[in-house]
Amino acid sequence: MLQLFGKRRWSLDPLPQPWGELKSIYAYLCAGGSDPLPDEQIISPPNQIRWVGGAMDGVLGFQSEGDDKSKRVFRIVSATQRLQQEADGRWLKNLYETIIENAIVGCIDVVLKELNKSHSNTDRLSEIGRYLAVRAGHREAVKFGLALIGVFGTNQDSDILKTLGKHDEFTVFAAVALARVRENPERDLWEMAKLVRGWGRVQIVQRLKDTGDPEIQSWMLREGFRNEIMNEYLACICARAGRLHDKLNQQPVDLSVLDAAADIIRALINGGPAEDIDDYEFAADACDRYVNIVWSRNDLGLRHFLAIADLSQFLEQAEGWEKRMRCGWTELRRANMHALAKDVLARERWRELIPIGLAANDEQGFYDADQAAEQLSIDTWAVHFARVKSSPLTSHSWYHLMKQTDDARIGPVLAFVESVMPFTEIETGPSDRLGLGTEFQAHQALDWVLQGLRRFPGRGWRIIKAGLRSPVIRNRNGAIQTLAAWPRRSWTEEMRNTVEQARDEEPQQDIKACLESLLSGAEIT
Repeated sequence: MLQLFGKRRWSLDPLPQPWGELKSIYAYLCAGGSDPLPDEQIISPPNQIRWVGGAMDGVLGFQSEGDDKSKRVFRIVSATQRLQQEADGRWLKNLYETIIENAIVGCIDVVLKELNKSHSNTDRLSEIGRYLAVRAGHREAVKFGLALIGVFGTNQDSDILKTLGKHDEFTVFAAVALARVRENPERDLWEMAKLVRGWGRVQIVQRLKDTGDPEIQSWMLREGFRNEIMNEYLACICARAGRLHDKLNQQPVDLSVLDAAADIIRALINGGPAEDIDDYEFAADACDRYVNIVWSRNDLGLRHFLAIADLSQFLEQAEGWEKRMRCGWTELRRANMHALAKDVLARERWRELIPIGLAANDEQGFYDADQAAEQLSIDTWAVHFARVKSSPLTSHSWYHLMKQTDDARIGPVLAFVESVMPFTEIETGPSDRLGLGTEFQAHQALDWVLQGLRRFPGRGWRIIKAGLRSPVIRNRNGAIQTLAAWPRRSWTEEMRNTVEQARDEEPQQDIKACLESLLSGAEIT
């Protein structure tokens, strides 16, 4: 009867999809997809810096959008209200295009607040949320859908939230929504946290900091702080939630707890963007117990050598102890810890473990061994040269190789570089390329070599020349900085002519100015 009077049931299903042929992100993740997401080429065109999943929201998302924020909020709220009043393709297209024009995180809280107080049709708003979360092909639209579900959805939407929350790009939105639609969301958040390793884990573990669940506390202590961004973000939270100082007092101490203690203590000492060792109220107790346990054992790996080395350096600091005294860092306690630490570091066992770690296929094991070797002034030049030779354009050893190269070693290194570096592919002329992605592996290796050549005036001109002719901005800057570090007497006529040609062809004005300064002998900043 309603259709006889020109009315139809409100539904988004028959409307044209404003994302066109772009694949549904939800369907893509359900099918096992990960990175890159279907809209990657749209949001990260070639030659632009790509944010890892969730990074932009985690780092920049809550900064103000300035004067345009209120305008955007108004546009989104208005378009959403029009769409929930009438399921029309024009309103859907308008809403969608407004959402995806910029990151939604900066204004989503205000949008939701306005929609909440506008007495809108909550059933239709939840349906808009599901529609965008499940079908949309652009990530910002999916996030907007998740946000709507969080406010207007129900417990029945949990599976949608959990599926999208498995990807770091959506974890924080899914977690916030899940916390609203579920009566007791802690376990769901924990399960989600175990599936992500980047910004998603950082965001969820921060929300679990006050958990009273023993299983979650145990996981946070042993594993929850580990992430692909920085362990420093979560080390203090997890030490506190898992009561690290208490666990180190248990007899015997579980090896997984001891390994976690090593990594947590290193992160706390290193500090950074979050709470550090001065924020953990039981740090003195935990460190005291840890160093005593390591001192009493002779069966631990190099991660514990590195943790004790960092702790020893921390204890040797000259400042800050007056304030720390109130938290248990007494002079006697520090002196005892430092004595035990020095005893541990002096053990011959570490020197026996280093060659084993350097020969291992395990990257973390190699990294620990390499760090330990540096602490003990053990020369690993030959090891890094062998790794570079086995994979010249993808090896992570270029930096360490060049760092340990001296006058007696630079000859073989340069001969090898000139034999493997694809100069023809590199010397395509200056452009604005950032040099990101696998197609620029040779350019990335060139960066490390150029940096190392600053200590060897007159050596490696063929490599520097390639840097000046590279399309990658970073390479050209590296070549300029290397030449600037050389005394002018080491320059040849060919070098000067090449630099002049590079200046004349350079499209980037700041680099052109550096080349001009290089030619004039002025200081380059």
